[in-house]
Amino acid sequence: MTDAFWTVAGETRVKIPVGACRFIASVARTDTEAEAKAFIARVSAEFHDATHNAFAYKIGLGDAAIIRHNDAAEPQGTAGQPMLQAIEKAGLTNVTVVGTRYFGGVKLGIGGLIRAYRSCAEAGLNAAGRVEEILREKVVVEIAYELLGTVLHELAACRAEVTAVNYTAEGARVTALVPAASLQSLQVQLQESTSGKAVLYFGHTNGISLQGGE
Repeated sequence: MTDAFWTVAGETRVKIPVGACRFIASVARTDTEAEAKAFIARVSAEFHDATHNAFAYKIGLGDAAIIRHNDAAEPQGTAGQPMLQAIEKAGLTNVTVVGTRYFGGVKLGIGGLIRAYRSCAEAGLNAAGRVEEILREKVVVEIAYELLGTVLHELAACRAEVTAVNYTAEGARVTALVPAASLQSLQVQLQESTSGKAVLYFGHTNGISLQGGE
């Protein structure tokens, strides 16, 4: 399992003329499908007078990735799919592209539309730049106070980012963002170093006690 991925470095917009038509690529990093839908809605509202506002987005990695595209009333397969192909070709994820088209009075044909939307997306993705990120999962560890140092050491060893340490009557509650590829090894290491006394919460799951390796 890999915990690294490439995404766009920032939000951008690129305008390109294709024949008599005008195309606009709006690109943004979107880490959730809700963010992707909100970006699409915002761009579509801004260019409400456009002939079409097609889109494509990819969120996540591997089999769990969320992939969507829409031709926005263009002929089937001529808008959303070519833009998605541009995202895939660039090796990016957690990104949304909206392709806006203002009709110029001259039809481009099926092949012309495919090339135009693909070129539009490629121009936008290139302008946005790219950055490598680490896929991280939220983990909460509950532990007796005397074992806090041990837990912090194990988290540091797996390149986790500690975001909060809260103290309770029973001990401490540590919240961290852990590289996805390190989750299993972290669970094993905490089981060994705390003698199974830590309780882990992964994302929104129920607590997992390490006692007995469960």
